[in-house]
Amino acid sequence: MKGLETGKDKIQKICDQLKKETLEPARQEAREIIENGRIEAEELLSEAKKKAEELLAGADQEIEEKKRVFQASLKLACRQGIEDLKQKIESELFNNELISLVQKETSDPKLIAHLLDRFLKSMEEKGIEEEFTAVIPKEIPPRSITALLASKTLEKLQNKVVAIGDFHGGVQIQIEDQKMTIDISDAVVREIIAAYIRKDLRDLIFNS
Repeated sequence: MKGLETGKDKIQKICDQLKKETLEPARQEAREIIENGRIEAEELLSEAKKKAEELLAGADQEIEEKKRVFQASLKLACRQGIEDLKQKIESELFNNELISLVQKETSDPKLIAHLLDRFLKSMEEKGIEEEFTAVIPKEIPPRSITALLASKTLEKLQNKVVAIGDFHGGVQIQIEDQKMTIDISDAVVREIIAAYIRKDLRDLIFNS
């Protein structure tokens, strides 16, 4: 049992290393998305605030109590409108662009083959020799992956073929003897990137 746990720890380190190699190319483009979003957001928010100020300046002068109630209600509506705009920017600009970016980056057969080759090399360096199953995106022809794999990697694949999964990018590596699945699919990569840059995105765009 102790040896099995040590093997799992080694494989987890390999998993962390592979995820890091997958995320780095996407992070740079994600930062560019943030910068473009910040510029667009500043323009939209500036226009929204300008219109709100025009509405306040043009309001009819009534009795003091009505004026106070009117201005308080208008300011609240403006704040709510700006908050809605911020949420729309995050949803439509950040989330949609991130999904598209990650799927594009992780559906490259060369990247997937590289991850599998690197995984096997790391296993060998740790003294672990086990066959594994590689599950690839459903849109990618299996031959486009196997044709790019190193011969050693292909030999370690169960039945020397890859399986098809229900995802759009990345790869899942299943090790039967360890009862483990290393998930580097596009959904997992997207969640990791989102967690990494969401705070920066809010700080840059929404603290206005």
